Amino acid sequence: MRLQILVIPFLQVALVALVDSLREVSGYLGDTVTLLSGADPSWNLSTVDWSIFSNNTWIATYRNGKENLERLDRYKGRLSLNISSGDLKIYNLTTEDAMEYTVDLINTEVQDSVNKIKLTVRKRLQEPTIQTVTCRSIEGGSWIGLYCSSKDKDVTFSWEVKPPSMTVFTMSHPNGSSAGLLAFVNTTQNLVEFTCTSSRHTESTSSVVTGNCDDEKLLPQPQPLPQPRSRDGVVFFIGCILGVLLTATITYLFGEKIKDAWQCFKENLPFKK
Repeated sequence: MRLQILVIPFLQVALVALVDSLREVSGYLGDTVTLLSGADPSWNLSTVDWSIFSNNTWIATYRNGKENLERLDRYKGRLSLNISSGDLKIYNLTTEDAMEYTVDLINTEVQDSVNKIKLTVRKRLQEPTIQTVTCRSIEGGSWIGLYCSSKDKDVTFSWEVKPPSMTVFTMSHPNGSSAGLLAFVNTTQNLVEFTCTSSRHTESTSSVVTGNCDDEKLLPQPQPLPQPRSRDGVVFFIGCILGVLLTATITYLFGEKIKDAWQCFKENLPFKK
């Protein structure tokens, strides 16, 4: 009985040492990520073993002063090991790299530490595409309608116009696939910059077009629009912009309040703004 009492606490300590911590790290497809070993900075490492899978398949090791980074074909030429810290770098990330990694550390005083790191691999947001829906010159300026879309899902859109326009309307499709902008540019603004930004969580990317209705080279030419989940939504979406453009032009020429055009714009949307 006394022997059992001594052994059980020993096993409990050993189990605690097996998994010291579990951290999560994320990287982007094609980029480089560093998996921190979590080694005590005061340690002088004698052994570093990085492994994957439940059977602890080694992918990178450092033993007896020698490192081996070619233990598994899928990682050959893509690993770098810091023998002082035990940190592991993985280059040219692939989706298959997303998994749990285990690092077993032993210092020169034969102290052991085991840490686990969960790696997730994400794809960077693609730059949104800006297309010209319509561009009509009127007295004193022009109305420019742009359509911005993204191949990524669950993104939000925002627009920026430089120099700022006094009259700008924006809208977004409810499924997050696209956004539109209708802006009035007066004749004194020779070059206008339109920026569409798509964002998801803490990541964002932008596309920029410049020009005006008199500068066809700078504005993107109309291209076939991407097919979202609802084809009818695109038809209403573009038609709404064109309808508002016509209404806004009429109200401008006849001196009516521009808010009437915006009200019409909202009422004809296939979703509630």
